[in-house]
Amino acid sequence: MPANATATDDAATVWTTPAGAPTRFVYRGRRFTVIARPQFWIDRRPWWQAAGRAPAGGGAALLEQPMWHVQAATDGAAPVTFDLAADPDSHTWPVTGIYDAAAPH
Repeated sequence: MPANATATDDAATVWTTPAGAPTRFVYRGRRFTVIARPQFWIDRRPWWQAAGRAPAGGGAALLEQPMWHVQAATDGAAPVTFDLAADPDSHTWPVTGIYDAAAPH
């Protein structure tokens, strides 16, 4: 993780486009609006921590974590960059990184 990043295990409540891209979210009681095109990427899950075995054909879900790198802001505040771990089955997504000095801690 870069020196200007903050790791977190907190979650955000996320609203998305029909294609799944985040448009806004609530994190630590603050409402953020995504202000730049979100960047989609795939990260590796810590598969060695997962319990049980993968069902036949289900290994990719254990290994791959859909992620979004987003720049967002609250009203009148400087933009903050977040990494959000997408959870297509929920509106609550883990925030895995915050990349700005003005980050909400």
